[in-house]
Amino acid sequence: MAGPMRQTVLEGVPADTGLALLRELVDEAVWLDRSPYLSHAFGTEDTGRWLRPAVLPRQTARETADPVAGAGTGRRVALAPGPEHGPRAAEWARSHGHRLLSPAAGITATAGDKIDALALLAEAGVPVPEHVLVPATGRRGTAAYWPAPWKQAVLQRRENTLRGRGTVRVTSRPELTRALCVWEGHRLKLSRLVPGLPLTVTGCAGGDRTVVSAVSHQLVGLPELTPHWGTPCGGQLAGPADLPPGVHAAARDAAHRVGEVLRGRGYRGVFGLDLVAEDGRVLAVEINPGFQTAVSLTHAAERAAGLLPVLGLHILAQLLPALPASRAVHGDLPPLSQILVHARRAASLGPDLPSPGRYRLTPHGPRPLAGSPPVTELAPGEALCWPRVVRGDGPVRTGDELMLVQFNARTVPLVPRPRLSTAASGWATAINRALGAGR
Repeated sequence: MAGPMRQTVLEGVPADTGLALLRELVDEAVWLDRSPYLSHAFGTEDTGRWLRPAVLPRQTARETADPVAGAGTGRRVALAPGPEHGPRAAEWARSHGHRLLSPAAGITATAGDKIDALALLAEAGVPVPEHVLVPATGRRGTAAYWPAPWKQAVLQRRENTLRGRGTVRVTSRPELTRALCVWEGHRLKLSRLVPGLPLTVTGCAGGDRTVVSAVSHQLVGLPELTPHWGTPCGGQLAGPADLPPGVHAAARDAAHRVGEVLRGRGYRGVFGLDLVAEDGRVLAVEINPGFQTAVSLTHAAERAAGLLPVLGLHILAQLLPALPASRAVHGDLPPLSQILVHARRAASLGPDLPSPGRYRLTPHGPRPLAGSPPVTELAPGEALCWPRVVRGDGPVRTGDELMLVQFNARTVPLVPRPRLSTAASGWATAINRALGAGR
C-alpha cells in the first residue's frame, strides 16, 4: 500500500539551470535597498561576480506608489524591493546606466491598492474577510459601516504600505468614529478582524506560469518589536506539519491563483500574498507587488533545496518570455526565523548599532563574530544582523525600522500574536539600547 502523498513545500527552477541563464543574460545586477540582507541570502558562490547591493537614500518627501522604469537598456540591471522605491530606484538606474527591472506600473498600482486589489482577488476566486467600503466624502453615521455581529474590525487606507501604518484596529463604534475623522477625505476599507494565524506566501509570475515558493508565518504588530498594531515585524518559515490540516496547501493554491490573475494582466516578477488562516480556511488580506522581508528566509530554503533563489527568478521573469522548467520540493523546511526591530523612541543614530554581520548576544550587548555565513549555518545563540538605517539618515523616529535579526531556529510558537522567545526579546531590547541619545 502506498504511503501518504508528500505535500509540496516550495517550487522553483534548479539552481544550476537558473544561474547559467542569468550569466548569459546579465553582466551585473544591483539590488537597491537599505541593507544587503536579501542579496546576502541569495549567496551562491559566484554571486559576487554579478550581484551586488547598493543603498538608496532615505525618502524625505511623501513616498509614491508609482514605479518608474529606468532608462538603461543593456546587460546591467537594477532591482528595487517594491513600488514605493520606484522614483529613487529609477533615478539611481538612470544615473548609473542600469536598466531598472520592475513590473508594469498599471497592474502594480492596482495590486498594491488595498481596495482595487479586491477585484483581483475576486477574479482569482480567493475569499477575503467580510468588509465594508467607506467613501472619502458624504459618509453616513458610523453604525452604517459596522455590522452588528463584528466584535472588532480593521480600518485600512487604500495606499497602505508594507510598513503597516495605514492599518489600525478598532474595537468599538465610537473608536471607529474617531478613526474616520483622522482619515477624513480618504476612501477606506473596514474589515472584520479575523483572529487567525497570519501567513504570507512568496510567488513569482512569469510569462508562461506562476511559481509559488515558501509559506511563512508572519509576525504583525508584536509590542516587543513595534509600536504600531498593523506593522509586519518578522516571521518564520512554515511547512504543512506546522499548520492545521490543509492550510499550507490552501495558502499555496491561493498564491497560485492570484499569480495567474496578475500574470494575465501583464505583471512579471515577485509578489507576496498575505493571508489569515481561520477555521481551516485561508482568507486573503492583501497583495504585495514586490519583495517582502520574508523573501530572505525563502532564499535560504531555496538554496538548501538546490533551487535558484526567487530574486534570480524575478530577473528571469522580466527578461524571458517563459520561465525554465521548475521542480517541486517536498520534505521539511529549515526552522528559520527573523525579527524586524522598530524604534521604541525617537533618537539620534548612535555608534553602537551593530553593522551587518554575525553576532552573539552577551550581557554587554551584541558581540561580533568572524564571517557572515548563510542563516542555515548559524550555531545556537548566533544571529545575523542587518541594519535598516544608515549613517546620514538623520534622527530616528518612533516606529522606524532599526534592524533585521535572523536566526537558525524558531523564535515564537505558531499562534496569531505570539510572545517572543527570551532570546529574541533580548535582541529587541539590545538593539533599542544601541540607539543614541533621545530627543
